[in-house]
Amino acid sequence: MNLSRTTDRRRAVALAVLACLSIGSAVGLAGGLVSCTPVDEAAEARPLSAAEAQRLASMRLVNYRDKRAGIEAHYGKGDATVRMTGWVDWTRALVYLNVGGPGAGADRGLLQATPGILATRPATPAGDADPAATPADKAVDAPPVTPPGDGWHIRAFNVAGPTPAPLESFLALLFTVATDRTDAADVLERSESRWLGSDKLAGTEVDVLLGPAVPPREVVPAGTAAPTGTAAPTGTAAPAGTAAASPAPDASRTSKASSTPKAGSTPTASPVPEPSALAQMGGGVRYWIDASSRMHRFEALLGTDLPVEVDLNRTDNPEFVAVDAFGGRPVKARAVTAEEAGLLSRVAQRNLNRGGGVLDLTVPTVPAANLRGAGWIDWKKGVAYLSVRDIDKAADVALMRADREGVAVLPTKPRANARPPLPAPTGDRWKYQRWVDRADTSGGLDLDLLVAEALTLASADRDDPAALRQRASWLRADTIGERPVSVYEIAKPQETGAVRRGQARMRYWIDKSGGLRRIELRTRTGAFAQLDITPGEVPDLPSVPR
Repeated sequence: MNLSRTTDRRRAVALAVLACLSIGSAVGLAGGLVSCTPVDEAAEARPLSAAEAQRLASMRLVNYRDKRAGIEAHYGKGDATVRMTGWVDWTRALVYLNVGGPGAGADRGLLQATPGILATRPATPAGDADPAATPADKAVDAPPVTPPGDGWHIRAFNVAGPTPAPLESFLALLFTVATDRTDAADVLERSESRWLGSDKLAGTEVDVLLGPAVPPREVVPAGTAAPTGTAAPTGTAAPAGTAAASPAPDASRTSKASSTPKAGSTPTASPVPEPSALAQMGGGVRYWIDASSRMHRFEALLGTDLPVEVDLNRTDNPEFVAVDAFGGRPVKARAVTAEEAGLLSRVAQRNLNRGGGVLDLTVPTVPAANLRGAGWIDWKKGVAYLSVRDIDKAADVALMRADREGVAVLPTKPRANARPPLPAPTGDRWKYQRWVDRADTSGGLDLDLLVAEALTLASADRDDPAALRQRASWLRADTIGERPVSVYEIAKPQETGAVRRGQARMRYWIDKSGGLRRIELRTRTGAFAQLDITPGEVPDLPSVPR
């Protein structure tokens, strides 16, 4: 099971989201190109030359190799204008923007996004909340390179209905203008792509080329398999980690349906017609491209009469920090040293000696939910006791009493104190299930995986350092509060050999004494969940009712 966010995964998700957002439909880019040149200049449009088609075909790869760029963009008109300033990191498939302008509405504030997922932090009243303070022609300030740590809300892209959200349409398009390969230049040359004229941006000579929103696929001859990554998307790709494992300790966590063809059969594929109309490739986009295939501007329509214009600044490209939900600071994964493997081998012993502590968790999960939890873990008894709520649903609160075998859940009323009541409520309304019985067809639930993992990480026995050297990776140095920690991953057995170093599903934040401070999990949304453990005195926690 490959849970990694490889380049192919990011590319597939971006293309699939773009397709689901109906770019290229009657309400998308195929509705017409934003016209910013005089009619007589537009009349000079002609088919691409072979050299121009090659430059356009190389544009997405050049963007990807450039890694990052500054962004100034706006869509809408007049009092409905939305303006955005920030950066895109194409290699991390990550965008970070400050959103303002008189038409921003509920989108006003900070935003980070990966393909298919948004993290938003609404503007405060003291900031850009007053539409009168942000006229349509005023650019918003760039966001802070290191984002605030609190106040973020996670949601999936809005792709429902015939009119997708323009913000998500813009983000999907922004991700799709970079890939790790060139487009099919010969297909572009034979398509409806056009040379529209010449221009100069910030002193750089550019050609204005009309091209497709989605990279054109190559022709697939009859009787051959489609090349990897070239098929046109038909739906949203599953986020990394959706084939989640059951959290039952030491249990097999994966199952695979057989896809092996019958003996003697010959795989075949229907011929895929070569696209020529831009509507077959996501619709038309106007690109400003220089002689080295570097893009400086692009324009399109996000919907009926909804133009978007995006300017890129290649020198404004800081390595900005992702919010916790998107993994935090960049990682530079490497194999652990013998000393680090020795430290990791004693983590479970250290946790047991500490006894336990306070738990706080944040879980963006599906269906749409932003869970927060607080409580305690007692490693000596092997019990956790939590209150869990959905921040978007005030009445949706539950108590959890968990051990290594399963969990009992009791719906309850909201409390002023985020932690669960002591003593715990009694009665027969508690519903107990084994961890494995709570799993669905995609495996263990995100919340269950985090809590069950925390409970397993206490033992009187030392783990095998030699095995850890094979499975563990050091990712980065970081801090929790003021306390320095090292962030590691330890690949699960089913991940070994199936994911690249740095892409395992679980991460572990370990302090200098070898104590566990945080577990991170790649959730079904593709975002990260966190379970923080603050060592300290633990009250007498209730046992789990069977």
